[in-house]
Amino acid sequence: MRQIGSDVIMIITIVFNMLNKLCIFMMIIYLLSTSSFFSRIMTNKQGSFSENLVLIAIFGAIGALGNNLAVEYNGALVNTRIIGVAAGGIYGGPVVGVGAAIIAVINRILIGKGGFTLYACCISTILEGYIAGYVSQFLVGKSNRWLGGMFLGAFCEILRKGMVLLVSRPLDQALDVVKVITLPMTLVNSLGLGIFVVMVDKIFEEQERLKSEQARICLNIANKTLPILRKGLNYNTALAAANIIYSMCDFDAVSITSKDEILSYVGLGDDHHNRTESLAEITKKVLNGWPLGVAQNKADIGCKDKNCKLQSAVVVPLKNNEDIIGTLKLYRCRQNSISDSDIELGMGLAHLFSTQLELSILDEQAKIITQARIKMLQSQMNPHFLFNSLNTISVLCRINPLKARDVIKNLSVYYRKNLKNVEDLTDIRDELEHVKAYLAIEKARFNTKLNVNYDIDHDVDIKIPPLTIQAIVENAVNHGILPKSGGGNIWIIVKDLADELRITVKDDGVGMKQDLLTDIKKMQFPKGSYGLALVVKRLLFTYGDRAKFEIESEPDKGTNITFTILKSKAKEGELIEGIGS
Repeated sequence: MRQIGSDVIMIITIVFNMLNKLCIFMMIIYLLSTSSFFSRIMTNKQGSFSENLVLIAIFGAIGALGNNLAVEYNGALVNTRIIGVAAGGIYGGPVVGVGAAIIAVINRILIGKGGFTLYACCISTILEGYIAGYVSQFLVGKSNRWLGGMFLGAFCEILRKGMVLLVSRPLDQALDVVKVITLPMTLVNSLGLGIFVVMVDKIFEEQERLKSEQARICLNIANKTLPILRKGLNYNTALAAANIIYSMCDFDAVSITSKDEILSYVGLGDDHHNRTESLAEITKKVLNGWPLGVAQNKADIGCKDKNCKLQSAVVVPLKNNEDIIGTLKLYRCRQNSISDSDIELGMGLAHLFSTQLELSILDEQAKIITQARIKMLQSQMNPHFLFNSLNTISVLCRINPLKARDVIKNLSVYYRKNLKNVEDLTDIRDELEHVKAYLAIEKARFNTKLNVNYDIDHDVDIKIPPLTIQAIVENAVNHGILPKSGGGNIWIIVKDLADELRITVKDDGVGMKQDLLTDIKKMQFPKGSYGLALVVKRLLFTYGDRAKFEIESEPDKGTNITFTILKSKAKEGELIEGIGS
């Protein structure tokens, strides 16, 4: 009875001693977990050889720490080694678990204490590392992984005590050790492993939260800067983008540069950081190929103003494909305050901005291609049309000089409109004047074979791509009316309705075959059909989902083409020209 009481007292004493050691152990682990290096290794590991080596070293050192904080009892070490070894298996798999166990075992041998249970502990520790690594696959994604850690810790302790009974001799001494230390070690180590798992999982959760917040900020900034930076990188767009970043992030200053100069600067120090300032050395290094630059003190920033409060900065490149075209600079007013999350945010913003700037170049290229196609379309229709018009004028000069004068006047209007620079958009009244001049000339040529009807609302105010109505009308004349025996009629209808504007070009010509109509409705235009295809694509590109194209046609009955443009205002930031009031 007295022996039982003595054992209970010893168990309680060991528990309290282990808990005291565990507090020290956990404090050290907590300080380790707050370091950016540990957080980065734990959250960014991809299982490569070098990363596994780092994890083995970290968890092996934690296991060795458990050895060195051990309590000695009757030739055995009452320790917390299992916490580092099992945690290594949980977070790194069997390779890391066994690697950490080997380091802990080597340390256990070198400290030269508790030799009675040495072999049993060495064997069981390596088994525990492998078992923890194997079990880790069943704990991935579990919200209560800490509970799994506690059960794993208890199992490993029971395994170790069984190994002590199996290997350690003399047996009566092994029985005495197991009887006294099993409960304290199982209780404390399972608790310690559970706490360790909670601490590390909190690192993961915090990192995920920061990444989600950074993603949210990046997307919000990208949404606001997209319509700005798609206009290219210049003083105005750089200033607008810098203001958006400054208002949405907690940086003390934001700057955007080109390859040669500061384009914008917003925030603390704007009294001396401006366009007249030369680029800092760290900025030049990034412009010359550095993936990024981090300045953690005033000297690294390169500011010569003694009163400048800026103390740290991150500089990231802005690119067009692989060519560096500028930099984004984010500042803070405290030394060594540029964190990993600041660097990731800066790189994320720079990547988004670079993509937006590339889009601006693609937009410009698309505009050039479109203008080239329009010029090609103009060059295709001009020579033949001019030849026919001059023939008509020469005939009219003999039989009807006044009408010849009107044709010459309309021809001059037509070519003045046709030869002017191709703009993004033109007023619909100018476009209709162009169409009327064209149809007046064709009417003079074909007389009663071509009848034109206009139904145009007054005060219609909208800008449309040039040659829009003109190309459709010319298509109707050449492919609808003229091939028809006896000619026909063309109707040009422009209606300014309550919530939409409708443009219709209708003819009662020869129409088109059903298979061709079906292809056009699917936006599959016949090869060489530049006119209609270009008109449709430009209108849809200009107005987006506010525009609708409709075409109906029947053989020998004619064709009806309608464009409908909704008047609803474009959303904020959309690159769409609105309809005037």
